[in-house]
Amino acid sequence: RQFFRLKISADIRSALDESRKHKQRQATFKRLRKELSKLKLTNNGDRRAIAHVLDLAYGRKGPLKWSILRPLLTDPAAPAPPRIISSVERSRPPVYSPELTALLLSPYARSSGKTPKPSHLHQPPTLPPRADPSSEDARLFGPFSKRREVNIRWRYFSSQWKRLYPPLEVSVKRRGSQEASSREDAILDAGIRGVGMQAAGLLEELESLAGPVSERPPAPRRMDSVYLPHTVSRAADDQRALPNRFLRRRYRELLGRIPILTYSPVVPGKPVIGSSTDYPTGKYEVSLAANALSLHTRHDTRHSRELDVVDLAWFELGNGSL
Repeated sequence: RQFFRLKISADIRSALDESRKHKQRQATFKRLRKELSKLKLTNNGDRRAIAHVLDLAYGRKGPLKWSILRPLLTDPAAPAPPRIISSVERSRPPVYSPELTALLLSPYARSSGKTPKPSHLHQPPTLPPRADPSSEDARLFGPFSKRREVNIRWRYFSSQWKRLYPPLEVSVKRRGSQEASSREDAILDAGIRGVGMQAAGLLEELESLAGPVSERPPAPRRMDSVYLPHTVSRAADDQRALPNRFLRRRYRELLGRIPILTYSPVVPGKPVIGSSTDYPTGKYEVSLAANALSLHTRHDTRHSRELDVVDLAWFELGNGSL
């Protein structure tokens, strides 16, 4: 609600701005009508509309996604790479920051496509062997066009980072501990930069809305509570303020599209892969929340429900133990 209050008010001000062209204002009104229909479908419980609204609000698509990703496309600590064309300043190849490198090499952060190999970041697979001056193709057919090499490298760079889901924040893992903190003081102590909506607490809020991993669906009314003791022992837990099962599942699916970026300090003297030696020593890891639903966690045992008395009876009957 907070996101759409800000978004719609900004869109309405833009649509009513008389300094803009008439066609631009009409396009803004048309987009507003589409968003209104999406919100109506969301309130009616449409699954795709709910996913669309959540993706917009949490930066999985739309302008918020690009505003989170764009700072990661540069590495302030890394020196500028040499020019491919000596006389053209804009011929420098793209720089893969440590955060972007970790996201690109992780399947958890990709919306589509295969995960590239680490070598592809330095030598794109779309670059022909002829680009290497010492290759046999270069000797037979002559040197490869430097302008084409620049275009191929930047085109591959753009095609890869645009397929990423941005993290909402970066967490710092303490040495000798499995706990991670996303607080501003932890980021400053580690000497790294914040990402996205750092220290806003959005990830913790989503995890609480999605519910715990062991959350079980309510038992059918035809089932006698004698055979389902967990429904009696957890009767008090049903009073907590959580969304219903349908919404909890939508939030768990959203968590499957939110990669968690964690910075871990390593042995001093080992710089971050893909960065200069002046950058803080450490490495970035990408994971998903424990209660996230994703194609990568579909067969994870963490999401398997606990065996109850009825399930055990059916299991023993199938094995011929009864």
